[in-house]
Amino acid sequence: MNNKADTVPSQTDQQAGPNHRSPSLTSIGFLLHLAQSRLRDGVIEAIEGSGLHPGQLAVLGVLSDRGGMSQRRLGELSQIEKSSMVLFLDALEADGWIRREPDPDDRRAHIVQLTREGAKRFAKLGPHLLSAQQRFLEPLSRTEIAALVQMLTRLNGSPGTDDYGSSQ
Repeated sequence: MNNKADTVPSQTDQQAGPNHRSPSLTSIGFLLHLAQSRLRDGVIEAIEGSGLHPGQLAVLGVLSDRGGMSQRRLGELSQIEKSSMVLFLDALEADGWIRREPDPDDRRAHIVQLTREGAKRFAKLGPHLLSAQQRFLEPLSRTEIAALVQMLTRLNGSPGTDDYGSSQ
């Protein structure tokens, strides 16, 4: 038997609208999760048919922006943990997006870089990804978008850098 005192009040028992004292639905973490989920849906649509996993876009984006680098540095910049990075790189290499070559300065390491074909294919996705981002940001003004980028950059531990990591 359920004792009413032992249950969480239903939505009809609570007042309409979010409870701003609650750490759940109005928490920064949850709101960022919802926003990221919306953006991810647009990204998935944008890369449909490319054979890519959304997580692989960070790898391709870093390599496109920064050029070839060690697998370790690529992991640091993209914030992808080692085991996922290996899986992503194996798939990207098998599909011709990237290549790994021995690092001439460290026989234990590899340099990862976009292939010429991978760079072309990634560039073709650019307008689709930009469109997904624009649809996601549509409710915001240009000023709000600039402020959002600045705040997220600071929150990600990169004060004084723009969205590509270069000094302002």
